[in-house]
Amino acid sequence: MRIAFRAPLRSAVVGLALAIAALAPAVASAAGNVQVRPIGDPVWKPADLNVFTAPIGTAASGYAEFGETQVAILPAPHHVPHPDLGLGPGQPHRRPYNHELRRGLHALGPDARGRFTVDDFSAGNGIWLAFMVVPARTGTAPEGSSPDFASGPIIPNSLFPIDVTGASERDGVAFSTLAAFSVPALDAALDPPFAVDGHSHFPIFIADNIDFGPPGTDPAGRYVWTITLLDRTGSGWEITVRFTVRED
Repeated sequence: MRIAFRAPLRSAVVGLALAIAALAPAVASAAGNVQVRPIGDPVWKPADLNVFTAPIGTAASGYAEFGETQVAILPAPHHVPHPDLGLGPGQPHRRPYNHELRRGLHALGPDARGRFTVDDFSAGNGIWLAFMVVPARTGTAPEGSSPDFASGPIIPNSLFPIDVTGASERDGVAFSTLAAFSVPALDAALDPPFAVDGHSHFPIFIADNIDFGPPGTDPAGRYVWTITLLDRTGSGWEITVRFTVRED
């Protein structure tokens, strides 16, 4: 079981909670070491990459706080829950989209720190990677319609699904499966459907904590996440995240 986000939230997370007033704004950012490497020649890219700690919930809550945190970071009206997308397009809004996540985290009053503690990685909290996927090159990206505009730079539906896979290691040993899902096209196959040429942008949220590693593992350690995104042409990106969880 893994908590990762785009497409419908899987059985680990029982839906998105819309009553975000109950979400404590205990979101802390950290200076995680993130590296991004292109695969092939993608016309889209990950932007606004953020590594932070925030609530994900527990098995007792069905990890509902994972969805609540996403909605708090990217609230309505510009991003709204969608049964086939998780957090999908809402009301149209203008470019650029590569600072929305950072602004959302800032609005929650994050306490910037340079390291994580065991409390950040257990007892209902998790370490997150959140980023926005956007067209790669303004002026040369494919153009078409999206939920945000009638014509502009898009990631065209012809490149979807974009497959997202990921795994983590702790102290050089396999720890968990971070992601195994696909981002769908914005087309008539969705319910409710879209009649557009592609995405103007979309967020991806990935989170992990000690619950999902081997039973009995000490949360403290050095972690490496490796996440791969590939479109239908085989082009995409590899993202590597490194961070340390300390006892205090």
